[in-house]
Amino acid sequence: MMDLILKNGFLFDPAAGLDGKQGDLAVTDGRITAVGNVSGEAAKVIDVSGLTVVPGLIDFHAHFYSGGTNTSLEYSRYAAGGVTGACDAGSAGDSNIESFISALSEQERRNAKLYINAASEGLSCLGDHPEIINPKYFNVRKICRLAERYPDLIRGIKIRISREITEISGTTSMDALRGAVEVGEAAGLPVSVHMPNFVGELKELIDILRPGDIFCHVFTPQRGILTEDGSVSKEMFRAREKGIILESACGKGHFGHDCARRAIAAGLFPDIISGDFTRNTYFCEPAVSLTYLMSRFLALGMTLEQVMRCVTTKPAEILGISDEVGSLKEGLRANITVLDRRSGEIRFTDVKGDTVTGQELLVPEITVIEGEIAYRNFNTIR
Repeated sequence: MMDLILKNGFLFDPAAGLDGKQGDLAVTDGRITAVGNVSGEAAKVIDVSGLTVVPGLIDFHAHFYSGGTNTSLEYSRYAAGGVTGACDAGSAGDSNIESFISALSEQERRNAKLYINAASEGLSCLGDHPEIINPKYFNVRKICRLAERYPDLIRGIKIRISREITEISGTTSMDALRGAVEVGEAAGLPVSVHMPNFVGELKELIDILRPGDIFCHVFTPQRGILTEDGSVSKEMFRAREKGIILESACGKGHFGHDCARRAIAAGLFPDIISGDFTRNTYFCEPAVSLTYLMSRFLALGMTLEQVMRCVTTKPAEILGISDEVGSLKEGLRANITVLDRRSGEIRFTDVKGDTVTGQELLVPEITVIEGEIAYRNFNTIR
């Protein structure tokens, strides 16, 4: 007998050849075991008529070192936003990441990945003062040992190079980035760079980054990818050709409609749509939730297929977990999100007060993690 059947939903996963036609999805022992017209008995059957069934959403830029920083969320809270897997973006460094790992449940460890901060303290001091990003303090040998010890969890290096962080650290944006890339080279890991309000030239930043490294907060309203005349820098197209990953990581203050409009109009789309949520920003405007951000990108002109790739197949590919999650293919882990695609005019506002109007809001109704219902919206139960 099957454990769960989601009946009569619109199955949408272009990677699996599912284009939104109505069908069923069955789960047994935490795995997707049948897709299409499913018959037979199950311990639980849920009619999801009128709803859209998609692969479980992956938030590539999360902060869930709860209790270890002043701002991180509990991992379990992401389920209410339709998220089944997440990658922590540098909340912990080499001095505290093992404490972070020990606080995760077994299921969380199977569905979470971590970027270790190049700064030893990670973001544990955030709210009091910035982390120290002077490369002379990077513990390269210890980071390499940790990466070898936890290869299934630690998937990258994180560095923030904003002016205010470099000033307190006694370094420069480019020196800090070079130092982080050296750590990445030694550990065999990609680097994710938080770059809003960096000091230096964008050309040099792109020169330093390697193929597979992450350019984080790409649509920042602060100093970033736009030139003085408001156009998208040609360096960003060179970055794309070089194989650098463009991540939105919207958060509270790191996303601007003007920048995003100009970039998308120029053909510069994000590779990853992610949240960067903290306890002060989750389910609060302007970012709200991952599905809210996905809806915002629909309003900015991206298609549902493009948006879904940015929160499922692409992050799974980058994190090296495509053989387990990121799709509704039979045999994969049963991480599934059920969405209500609500039609109607909705106005999105960014941190600058700039607005964009969309015609669709994606609302999570059910979140399934490893075949178990982790969240259900009982306000709209049918």
